Amino acid sequence: MKKTFLLFLIVLLLTFSQHAFAGLESSPWTQKNTYYDKISHKLGFGFLNTATGWTALLFEPVKPGNKLLGLAKGIGYAISNTAGGMIHAVTFPIPIDLPLPGGGISHEYES
Repeated sequence: MKKTFLLFLIVLLLTFSQHAFAGLESSPWTQKNTYYDKISHKLGFGFLNTATGWTALLFEPVKPGNKLLGLAKGIGYAISNTAGGMIHAVTFPIPIDLPLPGGGISHEYES
């Protein structure tokens, strides 16, 4: 039952991602030309955000401005980047984007 619900939730997110996330910046891997480049960069993007999404807790509160707002953004980004990275990594064979707030954590490299 839990697997069915999770699968339904992923399909629902992927189906409505274009409308629900219209104001967010698209992920960098979407700019790639070939299917292989898209899925390999999506997998890397997913692993990177899953492994390092928590670092937003360290960087957002120390940015200039309201520290309490920075802490709240840091918590939100940490959760969304980590969970979004997991979704990107699991769904990498399907080149449909689930944009992350702030573009997620991105590391551009030459392939």
